[in-house]
Amino acid sequence: MARLGCHCGADMTNTEGPSPHRLNVFFKSEVDKALSYNPDIPLWDFYTGWDELAECRNSFQNRSEPVEYWYCTECKRIYEVQAVSCGRILRSFKYVSEPTEKCNLDGFEELFILWDKEMDDFLDLGNDYRLKDYISQLKLRHYISSDQKAIYGLDVPTNKLICKYILE
Repeated sequence: MARLGCHCGADMTNTEGPSPHRLNVFFKSEVDKALSYNPDIPLWDFYTGWDELAECRNSFQNRSEPVEYWYCTECKRIYEVQAVSCGRILRSFKYVSEPTEKCNLDGFEELFILWDKEMDDFLDLGNDYRLKDYISQLKLRHYISSDQKAIYGLDVPTNKLICKYILE
């Protein structure tokens, strides 16, 4: 059981399953690598550690310690946390709402964000649900700036930026 206190005062926990506070974040390059290794990789295998590759016991992101991502349902902040180091917060992103400025996404890298609740729904579809199927039906895509200080959400059907997060 883990708990994390948000800047807004809300308490986040992973005791509820699926947790509304837990999410997993993957860079497009990580997704592409998994798909190049196995174009039919099940979404569950990818989500739980992509254990089909020998090096996948490591974190997807090359860090000295694996990170977890937490989401505050009250203020919508996203936290990057080192769980082994007693919940040390590496960085947090504050929700800014709909972006007011025009944003050119050139130079941004796509992020794939998988929520615990979303994964629970996909498990109901069966263990053979594929990563490529998930990607093909995304209606909201996320992009992070090259300096990793801003994240934008793009509504795919309308091609409109609908949310923005900034590094605090």
